[in-house]
Amino acid sequence: MTETVTNLNGLHIPEGYSIKRIQFYFWLGLLSAVFLRLIIIADYYNGILSKALFYLGVLGYLIFFAHRYHVATRRVGVLKNLELLNKIENRTSLTEEDYRGLEYIMWSLSVSKERMNYLVIFAFSVIAIALSLVLDLSIV
Repeated sequence: MTETVTNLNGLHIPEGYSIKRIQFYFWLGLLSAVFLRLIIIADYYNGILSKALFYLGVLGYLIFFAHRYHVATRRVGVLKNLELLNKIENRTSLTEEDYRGLEYIMWSLSVSKERMNYLVIFAFSVIAIALSLVLDLSIV
C-alpha cells in the first residue's frame, strides 16, 4: 500500500494503514506492556526470565512507540500542510484536498487502537502492582 498521495500542489496526504498492520502494532504494544509488567513476578522466581522479559518488552516498545510517533507526525503534517486548523477557525471554504486531508485524519483516529492499548496497559499495571505487593509481603 502506498503511504501518500500527491496532489498538483505537491502536498502529500497519507493513505491509511491496513487493518492487519494496525492490529500488529496494537498487539505488539500490548505484549510489550504485559512483558514489562511480568518482570515483577518473574524476578521473584527467575532472574534470567525477568531479563528476557525486560529486553523483549523494551524492544517491543521501541518499535511500537516509533510507529505511534510516525502516525502522529503524519496527522500533524496533514493539518499543517493544508492549514486546516486556520481554515476551520476562519470558516474558510474547504477544497476537495482539504476534505481528503480531514477524512484521513478522522479515519486514522477512528481506527486507532491506542485508547484500548492505554486501558489494557493501565489494567495490567494495577494487576502487576497488586501481585508485587502480594509477593513482597509474602501473602502467597
